[in-house]
Amino acid sequence: MRLLDRAPVRALLVAATATVVLTACGGTDSDSDSSGSSSSSASSSTDGGDSSAPAPTAKPADGDRVEADGFSYAVPEGWKENKNGAGAALSLAIDVTDKDGFADNVNVVSDPTIVNVKGKQLEDALVKVLKNANAQEIEVRDPLTIDGQEAVHTTALFNLNGNEYRVEQYTLAVDGKGYVITFSHNKDLSEADRDAVDQSILASWSWA
Repeated sequence: MRLLDRAPVRALLVAATATVVLTACGGTDSDSDSSGSSSSSASSSTDGGDSSAPAPTAKPADGDRVEADGFSYAVPEGWKENKNGAGAALSLAIDVTDKDGFADNVNVVSDPTIVNVKGKQLEDALVKVLKNANAQEIEVRDPLTIDGQEAVHTTALFNLNGNEYRVEQYTLAVDGKGYVITFSHNKDLSEADRDAVDQSILASWSWA
């Protein structure tokens, strides 16, 4: 499997979004060392509704609803969709009320090659791409079911011009289309607080 690092990091006001995308995937890749610790042994397809992974337990966000091609989701109060800054992303929303020096945000990109990479193979590929993007503290977390579809969950620490921030990424395929959902947070935000925000958005998620 050949992996191409396409992890563009965009400055958006005080926010930064990181998207990690696979390209040209084929066959298997045994060159996946264990420095990205794995807490998941998921082997099921990411393109199906028979998921054994849990769904978000948070109360669904009740702010504005964001509509995009193939999906929609709600954001918490104080978050706003940013169509002008989305670039190649299918969707981007930002916490415009954030006062800690980094505006938390979520962006979604599409990659068709994700459709053909599943389970542990996808986990290993994502870890490799994150390493190639110079991410630190890479970890594969437990998978999560998003509106009936199982996603591989990875986390990593990025550095943009000396500013560190944490990403939580959910990678999956739905109806033959690959998606990477990336949440970016201030690096000092705890895992529990990150999950509370992210899962409130994911709990509201609907695939078209």
